[in-house]
Amino acid sequence: MKALHVDLVSPFFPLKGGIARFSTALRATLLKQGHEVEAISFKRLYPRILLGGKGVYEPGVSREPGNGVLPILDLLNPLTWFSAARHIRRMQPDIMICAYWFGLLSPLYRLLRHVSGIKMIVLMHNFTSHERFFAEKKLRDLLMGSADGIVTLSEHVARQVENAYPDVPVRVLFHPVYSPPGLLLSRDAACSRLGIDPGRRVLLFFGYIRRYKGLDILVDAMPEVIRRHPGTQLVIAGEFYYGEKKFRERIEKLGIGEQVKIYPEFVSGERMPLFFSAADAVVLPYREASQSGVVQQAYGFGCPVIVSGKGGLPEAVREGETGVVVDPLGPGTLAEGICGFLSSRERIPYGENVEKYAREFSWEAFAGKFEDFAREVIS
Repeated sequence: MKALHVDLVSPFFPLKGGIARFSTALRATLLKQGHEVEAISFKRLYPRILLGGKGVYEPGVSREPGNGVLPILDLLNPLTWFSAARHIRRMQPDIMICAYWFGLLSPLYRLLRHVSGIKMIVLMHNFTSHERFFAEKKLRDLLMGSADGIVTLSEHVARQVENAYPDVPVRVLFHPVYSPPGLLLSRDAACSRLGIDPGRRVLLFFGYIRRYKGLDILVDAMPEVIRRHPGTQLVIAGEFYYGEKKFRERIEKLGIGEQVKIYPEFVSGERMPLFFSAADAVVLPYREASQSGVVQQAYGFGCPVIVSGKGGLPEAVREGETGVVVDPLGPGTLAEGICGFLSSRERIPYGENVEKYAREFSWEAFAGKFEDFAREVIS
């Protein structure tokens, strides 16, 4: 079968964030499978004021894009949209794939579709933005009127699309499991470098700290967890986009300062194994979620997860095998879920179950299914 020529429009490494990591991994897999994939990336995505002083590039790495990555788009400069569309039209790919996670991308992708004349699949990470705004639905309507197909990473998002846009072809796939980046560490070595007694149970909250991720619920659950499982350690690793001072004050007020370690900076791929290798479980008490790449990062390290029952999160968890789903969500129910997990570790082979899951939901399997849908859209 003839290989596909694909233009993939998305942030890519060395830009930070889950979308960049996902698209970089997807492109690498498609290339391995023999397809030609050009990466159309961004040189600017957000107004500086929205970044809160945070950088947009992964720290400690070259800012030069990888081979075949073209950082030609500026979301705030429509002139670059036209030049990118003309470039795509000249290249004449078989299909264009556009990563979508917030509404302000809609006018850009609509323009790329109509100026280039190339069929477009929208890879929909989120149906609604985490930071919502009044015109989002109207902007999304624009996009859906131009999309030739939608790929979602969860049934939850697929249902949202199908209910709102029943005439747009939708293919439900899954979020693949990431291979561990960097050098692997033993649990003892990771705990030693973090200054944690390896005899303690370690819970990890990982990633950007935003309101919807529910870190406050986890912090409020910890006193009960520590009462029932003394010595349990919570590690918080990620950039704070709100409330770092308030979190520290809350932790001290609850009297759990000795049991909570905070690493308030972006965790690069090189340092990621340090945290996941030390963890007994990754906790995601999200108030809302389409799905989460953090679950797939955890699984890549053989680490089980404890998640809320929100959105598409439960779809990635085999209850009592690869982790625990907490529903309804609150400090009390979360504490109960964590304690149940800690009590069951000796009798449930979580690590083996996670490894089996990871083999089933691989990047190769995902890319193959994506290719099948792309060929349907093209024809």
